[in-house]
Amino acid sequence: MNVIADAGELIDDWESIYQGYFLGEHDETLLDCAERLDSARAAPPADDPDVTAFYTLGLVWTYAHAATEADPDVARRVVAALSTAGGAAPAACDHDAHPCDDDLDTHLESFEVVLSLLAGRDAGYTWQDLDGGAGWRCPRNVAGFARAAAAAIGR
Repeated sequence: MNVIADAGELIDDWESIYQGYFLGEHDETLLDCAERLDSARAAPPADDPDVTAFYTLGLVWTYAHAATEADPDVARRVVAALSTAGGAAPAACDHDAHPCDDDLDTHLESFEVVLSLLAGRDAGYTWQDLDGGAGWRCPRNVAGFARAAAAAIGR
């Protein structure tokens, strides 16, 4: 697993944007995340699933800002990054269901833990604590969240 050196800072920033009290530059933070997602998808080893999931879900977590308050160019850039991440459905999996099958906002409160686990940070939780794992790391789940957020922003 790749180490994301500033994962804690990113998670804090995204959580602050999600909660509506971020003091930094919202749009700049979203653009940085979109760029990091693009770089992660292109970096060897090609498309490390935990790293790409980390940045994808970071953008998903902040989708409400992109949908309602971001500069239109930033919103389009976020949609483009999420659309690439949510592209063609990944290969079949063994999961009966995924968290992305629910309404987009249903699981956003869990994203801090999910992102910490993806980044390999000690979150005090394990994957099994999140509804028995329920396919959180599954590429189909990440792609499903990406598609839902892109659609919500693109309205």
